[in-house]
Amino acid sequence: MIPDRLAQPPLAGIPGCLWFVRFNGAGESEPGTAEDFENIGAPREGFLWLHMDLADVRTRPLLARIAALSEDARDSLCDPVDHQHLEYSEGMVSGALLDYERDLGGPTSRTDYVRFAAGASFFISARRLPMDSVEAAHIAINRGARLTSPIDLFEMLTDALIDGLARKAAELGAAFDRVEDRIIDQRGRQARPALSAARRDAVRLARQISGLSSTVARLETIEEEVDEQRDNDLRDAAARLIQHAGALTQDVTSLQERARLLQDELNAILSLETNDRLYALTVTTMLLLPATFVTGYFGMNTKNLLFAEDENGTFYATILCVLASATALFLMRRWGLAGAPESEDQRPAAPERRDRPADRSF
Repeated sequence: MIPDRLAQPPLAGIPGCLWFVRFNGAGESEPGTAEDFENIGAPREGFLWLHMDLADVRTRPLLARIAALSEDARDSLCDPVDHQHLEYSEGMVSGALLDYERDLGGPTSRTDYVRFAAGASFFISARRLPMDSVEAAHIAINRGARLTSPIDLFEMLTDALIDGLARKAAELGAAFDRVEDRIIDQRGRQARPALSAARRDAVRLARQISGLSSTVARLETIEEEVDEQRDNDLRDAAARLIQHAGALTQDVTSLQERARLLQDELNAILSLETNDRLYALTVTTMLLLPATFVTGYFGMNTKNLLFAEDENGTFYATILCVLASATALFLMRRWGLAGAPESEDQRPAAPERRDRPADRSF
């Protein structure tokens, strides 16, 4: 277990702070101080990363007091959000990205939003529950990863998010493999719940990746300061992230296509099972109909009924029922309405085709 060299006691002046990291000009990290917090937004060598807990009621008032944040950045960090978005204004990037929650066992299936705001010398992130991408970035920095700008931290977070989505896609691929095995083993009804759950997860994953790609693509088209080096770095980072997400989009699209093919195959198998059961029910009904007619005939309350006074009448009536069913079965087989379909080996071979000799005319 790697010790947390960035661990620090709670800072009394920063309520709701989960961690506060300071990066020097070489990209090396160390714990931040209360003095660094007071100077957020001021020009400096390196940058600061402040990560806040939105579950703490003191967090939002604290973020509202940071003068370096623009109005849009405060809204992205504090306001309720129901979709992924990115904003770039006044030289500051802010937004919210959908990510998976993380517990002691790793990423879960629950999702929530990671909110952030990045300026020239600071990066502020906030969340309500532990998120996979943020925790992965913090672990990487704790192990010695060097970051020289907030843009590098933004790219690391988004790359970690995409990697998490790729792991989810791999898990979905394994789930589809198990469903396919059940379908091949003729266990279609057992495969239905698993296939439905996997298709639902695939749709959610595709929606999340599509939203992330379209959101990050907005940063590739910023036109505020074409010659500004920071804006050029942001555009380059956006291009790399879009390329990374694009490969994952193709994988998820293939998973969705595979899910549709498996659903079609499963529907065909279930239809065949239903037809077989209806066929068996129909044959049984047709076999019992003549016997039902016989029993109905002898159940009439009329005089001079056949076998009514005979001591062996029940035996004769039973024979008539069996003969009626046997006759029905014979006729059904003769007409091709009952019995297993003949196999390819039982079918008569087609006569060989002989080419007629060409006419010889002189």
